[in-house]
Amino acid sequence: MGDYGSLTVMPFHGPCQPLLANQSSAYKLADSIVKPNRLRTRLLRYGIKVEMAPSERGALFIFAKQQAEAIRIRFSFDGEHVISGDSSTKILRGISRDNHGGVTKNFGLHFVAEFDEEHEAVEKTEDGGVVTFPRHIERVEMRLAASFIDEDHALESLARELRGKSLAELIAAGAEVWNDLLGRIQFDAREEHEEQMLYSCLYRCLLFPRFMDEINSQGETVHHSPYDGAVHVGSLCADNGFWDTFRTVYPLLALVYPDKLRLILEGWLAACRESGWSPKWPSPGLRDCMIGTHFDAVVADAVARGITDWNVEEAFTYLWRDATEESEDGCFGRRGLNDYTRLGYVPCDQFRYGVSSTLDYAYDDFCVAQVATYLGRTKEANLLKPRTQFYRNIFDASTGFMRGRRADGGWESFREFQWGGSYIEGGPWQHSFHVPHDPEGLASLFGSNALLCRKLDAMLSTAPHFETGTYSGEIHEMTEMALAGFGQYAHSNQPVHNFLFLYSLAGEPEKTAHWVHRVAKELYSPKHFPGDEDNGEMAAWYVFACLGIYPFCAGRSDFVKFPPLLLNPTIMGSPVSNLC
Repeated sequence: MGDYGSLTVMPFHGPCQPLLANQSSAYKLADSIVKPNRLRTRLLRYGIKVEMAPSERGALFIFAKQQAEAIRIRFSFDGEHVISGDSSTKILRGISRDNHGGVTKNFGLHFVAEFDEEHEAVEKTEDGGVVTFPRHIERVEMRLAASFIDEDHALESLARELRGKSLAELIAAGAEVWNDLLGRIQFDAREEHEEQMLYSCLYRCLLFPRFMDEINSQGETVHHSPYDGAVHVGSLCADNGFWDTFRTVYPLLALVYPDKLRLILEGWLAACRESGWSPKWPSPGLRDCMIGTHFDAVVADAVARGITDWNVEEAFTYLWRDATEESEDGCFGRRGLNDYTRLGYVPCDQFRYGVSSTLDYAYDDFCVAQVATYLGRTKEANLLKPRTQFYRNIFDASTGFMRGRRADGGWESFREFQWGGSYIEGGPWQHSFHVPHDPEGLASLFGSNALLCRKLDAMLSTAPHFETGTYSGEIHEMTEMALAGFGQYAHSNQPVHNFLFLYSLAGEPEKTAHWVHRVAKELYSPKHFPGDEDNGEMAAWYVFACLGIYPFCAGRSDFVKFPPLLLNPTIMGSPVSNLC
């Protein structure tokens, strides 16, 4: 989303090009090391070897030249910035304020870079600055740390995490962290490809959300708030599209990383306090993106899986606001909530995405009711339970699909393959099975479990035709569905991701196993994903396929079971079958 005051660091020789793109260099991936805890590559254009190892809030870079020319390091920014250098202290400092919204006016990324060699004065450029080292210097170490609070906190992180530490020490420390995280899932590997796939996907699952935590000079955890611009004590999370991640990422965290999930939930609770609403798509603050209030599902799922040693009561106040207070701002809450509660659906002639919103709201109401029940709030739970059935109000038996309804109760015009309008990032096929909290009720709409399975068969066998509808052109989700070869099952995007597991719940589990294995084997590889890898969701789906379980309804503790892709998978030493 480009909202973190990012900066680009580029070692080079020779003249500084006016455009950063013209400064770039090729490198050979086959000759490089690219791992979670280290980078090593060689810039072919300049003959400079680059090594890097990260810390929690910074990194150590080493630039070693193989030519006689002087090492130069370019710092480039996409927007407003300040940069200055002090050769006597070997320090470069600056602020990058680049963002696209969702932050307060005082937001900025403060950074400090400490070199092991004296540099010449910083040469200012239109997009940043260039540091040049004497020609006799053949190797430069740069320790860079950053802070969203101020320069002092960046210096504090640099001193604590990087100063006096070698590349080997940082690589070893990073390996220890990642081996602990990735090593929680083990299996009997039959070939290297299986290990590449599982651990690459598990790595992706753990990249988000991010903590904006910093440690001050008193040793306290603190953070800058993008919501109010103040510095608060405690953790803060950012970077998550809950519309995507509630399905697989958070159930996976609850199963394999409950210790981390507790910290994440506290970080999200801080976002609630500072913004006044539950987060929908924080990046790092509130953003208008997608629909529903699926933080409700994250809380409900944690509670259902026994992760309750945090302030669930406080979290519920924000969930209740989601369920009862209409919002006209797409950054938070639910648009059309008043019409939804009055009519029993979101009217398609008053609001975009009427079908998708109705389905999401009914499910979100189920999740809020689950948390209310856990807290003993019977009145609130009973108020919401009838609303969990509102999905029935948009099922049109004459077409066999969920269909948009106008405020006057009439149906909108219907085209089976048309995307947009009442459907978000999809059409009737990609949304009509989205009732995770009531698969039995969904089957009854189609007539029986068997007839639901026949509809799923049709989804997988119908040609991947689509009409762009209200979208201005062919969006990538359409293209990816057409290329995948699984009919109208658009695995390239999240809404369909629990549809294959309906077979098991409707009495045909062999089809779940068949199709899940086919999708995992045909659409995933170490180099390719089938579509949107949003905050680890696509990878988490694959991890569950490897384990042979799937969280069909986030907010309930059970899993759909099927033969795993991997041989004898275990989680922290215990067979998956014993845990689920």
